[in-house]
Amino acid sequence: MAKKGVKAPVESNTESDKPFEMHYMISVNCKYRQRIHDMLKTLRNINQKRRELEEKYASLKRDLNVVKEVKLYKAVKGDAIDELWCYHLNLHQLDLPVKRISAGKYLFGSKNIMAKIINGKLVIRVGGGYMSADEFIEQYGKIELMKLMKAEEKGNEPMDGGSDRGSLGRKGSNPRISVAPGLGDMKELMKQ
Repeated sequence: MAKKGVKAPVESNTESDKPFEMHYMISVNCKYRQRIHDMLKTLRNINQKRRELEEKYASLKRDLNVVKEVKLYKAVKGDAIDELWCYHLNLHQLDLPVKRISAGKYLFGSKNIMAKIINGKLVIRVGGGYMSADEFIEQYGKIELMKLMKAEEKGNEPMDGGSDRGSLGRKGSNPRISVAPGLGDMKELMKQ
């Protein structure tokens, strides 16, 4: 026998604590049916756009996931300038071809540079003055990488200072200054 004034327990769903009453479930269904359908339609559209974007950018994503190993520059033993240059280059982890031409002279991408030690610090000759090696690598490293990327896009070999370097520059130009080939130069090369 139940005590007077105490209600019998209502069977409830443990997940939502709402009664299993059929009328309640139908009323909720009717009340939110259109909203649920609209939300499902929006979700389908979003998923479709996501799939399209994944297909469109799959190749870029694959390229980003490939870890590119940067070649470390190796210094000539006993050359203080080269050892400091090696330290700074490897610190910045640039994937840029750097060649030692002679003591203190380097080919940095497509740019000829002169390095010196002043007051115990490595500096690079820029214009009429000097710039610290770190500043130089940060500023000109990006520019040289962009040059290499543009050369690869065009299908040209990047200018690396090899024996055929003069054939890509203008006739009579200073070999220290690298000038991108113009339309006239390209026509001349095609004739040859």
